[in-house]
Amino acid sequence: MENISGNVSYTYYFAAMPWENGREFAVKVRSLFPKAIVYDKTATQNDPPYLKELKTAEDFLHGGGQSYEVERVFLPEYGCVMLAYAAESRVLCLSYHYGYDEKSSDELIAVRQSGLYTPIMFPDGTSRSFHDFAGSICRKLGIYEKPTGKSILIEITGMEENYRTAAELEEAEAPLLYGIISGDEGYAFVPEKTVKDGLRFSWGSREFIRLYAFGEAFLFINLIGSSERSEYLDRQEIFGNKTYGGVNDYFYMGSCPLTVNHGMLFSIEFVMILKALINGVKEYQGQYEVNRKPFYKRIKETNDYRTRVLTVLQKADNIEISEMGALERVLQESQRIDPLVDKVKYMLELLESDLNLLYSERSNSLITLLTIVGLLFALIQIILAIV
Repeated sequence: MENISGNVSYTYYFAAMPWENGREFAVKVRSLFPKAIVYDKTATQNDPPYLKELKTAEDFLHGGGQSYEVERVFLPEYGCVMLAYAAESRVLCLSYHYGYDEKSSDELIAVRQSGLYTPIMFPDGTSRSFHDFAGSICRKLGIYEKPTGKSILIEITGMEENYRTAAELEEAEAPLLYGIISGDEGYAFVPEKTVKDGLRFSWGSREFIRLYAFGEAFLFINLIGSSERSEYLDRQEIFGNKTYGGVNDYFYMGSCPLTVNHGMLFSIEFVMILKALINGVKEYQGQYEVNRKPFYKRIKETNDYRTRVLTVLQKADNIEISEMGALERVLQESQRIDPLVDKVKYMLELLESDLNLLYSERSNSLITLLTIVGLLFALIQIILAIV
């Protein structure tokens, strides 16, 4: 497959961040990056075009408000760089988004294999990998922990072959799609069953789109130039003009580096925030330094993790039965969220039980000590009375 165009998004996720709320986070970023733009769900003519597209998609898909609150700050001097902070879970998403065209399928497989570590030419004139770039941003923010999650999203919006639907593309190029999402350059020699298993986590609400999830990678087929999409737009124009006196700008949206089309950014972000938080709990439990921390600090940190996990899980459980809800459910299954949640709940219960036992032992020791001290004082009083 040749002459492919689309967008790529790289994201690192960091758990247990220090900012108490989104405003505190935004103030911190603005103090370090004076050109930063804090997204306030509006967009002006002077803003980068992807901010208008973000607002358009958010208003249309989540007009009543998203299920989770995120403070978004952009660093336009570096291109489409987004810092998204979910204060309730204390997870930071640091992402870089860019468009591409005239790539071959082999080049996309290379993007999947090593894109996080391959030098990119940034608008400020520097050439460095996303991994190194993210490291420099984190150091400025005072973040020295390793990410607890990462993801790569490859969107295909056009190619040399004119497929009408995503189903036609999959039928003709299933091994290749598997090769791109898995980073397997030997895709032509992979058994059919392996290909089917690799593409089994997929979702699409229209014939011309389909999202595939494979571990930390996501492949979004968005055939915006297909005849199917053109006919769909004709239908929206008839319906919109007749019913509402116009057509929502969302339906005219073309290729966007933020990949907000059909809610992909929001759904992937939410599920990966949950996964990053769960990974953060697992890593916290496994840290040798944790057992060396003061007792009461360990209790506070454990309770904090429990609260954040339960808060995000409640939001996941309350996802409405809708197209967006169906997508997020597929993504949760692809990331094996449910068994991870069960494991984390068990780990937190064990940790809490251990801390409660230790607390009881220390309380008992303190009571015993106070009892002994009381007896000694009583003995001294008796001796003094006799003397």
